[in-house]
Amino acid sequence: MGRLVVKALLHPEASHNKALKVNSFTTTPLEIVSEFEKQLGGEKWRIAYIPLEKVRELERQAYAENHGTPAVFTLKRIWAEGKTLYEKRDNHLIDAEDTETLADAVKVVVAQQTAS
Repeated sequence: MGRLVVKALLHPEASHNKALKVNSFTTTPLEIVSEFEKQLGGEKWRIAYIPLEKVRELERQAYAENHGTPAVFTLKRIWAEGKTLYEKRDNHLIDAEDTETLADAVKVVVAQQTAS
């Protein structure tokens, strides 16, 4: 995120009076799992699929019960519905086409979690 903010600040003409739609990379949940499997030795993970309607139900329940983290369910639903994807990104406007890859991001998470 920080890299994209810096790039936007270096290109003020691109963001003048508009919101930029940028990201480091676009991926799918299965690609993320696959990258973790690859970086952690290749063993396949067991995956449990939760139907979208069940996620909606859990979200409604979390809000109704004033659960501590209902927004987690909202984000999962939004991601599952594909509503975080844009037809086009603005990365090219701020010279930020290659800021980070999925492999880079997974490598950082693996290093953080195995540092102890």
